[in-house]
Amino acid sequence: MSSPRRIAVIGHRGWASSAILGALAASSASVKVLHQADSDVSGVPPQVTTTLVDFADVPALVEALRDIDIVISLVGPPGVEKQQALVKAIPQTNVQLFSPSDLAARYDGQGLSIPVNKAKLEVENAARSACIPITIVLPGNFAEFALSTPAMGIDLENNKLIHTIDSDKQSLNVCTRSYVAAAYVSIFAETPISQLKDRVIGLSELTFSGDDLAQALHARHGRFPTLFRHSREKVDSEIEAALTQGSPFSLPWYCRKIWGTGQQRTMIGQDIWEVQDFPKASLESLVTQGHVESYRELPSFVQEYFRSTFVDG
Repeated sequence: MSSPRRIAVIGHRGWASSAILGALAASSASVKVLHQADSDVSGVPPQVTTTLVDFADVPALVEALRDIDIVISLVGPPGVEKQQALVKAIPQTNVQLFSPSDLAARYDGQGLSIPVNKAKLEVENAARSACIPITIVLPGNFAEFALSTPAMGIDLENNKLIHTIDSDKQSLNVCTRSYVAAAYVSIFAETPISQLKDRVIGLSELTFSGDDLAQALHARHGRFPTLFRHSREKVDSEIEAALTQGSPFSLPWYCRKIWGTGQQRTMIGQDIWEVQDFPKASLESLVTQGHVESYRELPSFVQEYFRSTFVDG
């Protein structure tokens, strides 16, 4: 009988990362969380070990990664650049695979002008330059983010919908948090490492167009949603203004745009991973029946900003 896969996780407290950690902890893998001094580990599953690290101390990172097979980073935007310390440490260990934090999609030039996307690519490129085998996981968009917040121009409760460019006809690829967590177990805890090296793996649980969504909203509310439309010129101007101002709203505007142009569905690539024996969500279940889970709580000013965009433009 083979030994359990030994996995180190960096970034354990986030909305998505906590679910992924929980799923890995419940798997056959042996899981360790590497955390900084200011990181609360009280919610870490009891079977998971924890190790305090300082990302500025590469020798300490090397020691923390002793006897680790796979390093999975799930850090949020503020921690993306800190992964460069892992790139320095991993070549000095016996780690066989590194999965940098991504949980999004492959972006074009405009998308890479958004600072967090650029930083993710820089980490990936640095890992490749250091000859570290990597695996990137791309779910496209979280269903809970797309459907439970107004960020993508969808307001389920108030039955409002923005069609951005051609998003009424173009498909959006989404995955629920539980599907992504199950995929991480399937990929990293159950699949031979030799089959994972240097792959960009896409996840696709559900795709739908704006018209599909309008039909689901009609079934939920008994009437079609109030529709708004945004042109390409509108979203491009909003993206560029946000970038100029250093505003975090450049990313959601960009996400609306790539749905509307049809790019988003292709940006997860063609290497699509299927999670066996996991029932996929449906638009009927998530929207019509209202079973979509909440996303992490957004600040009130962010919610207000997104709701202010429900006008024609």
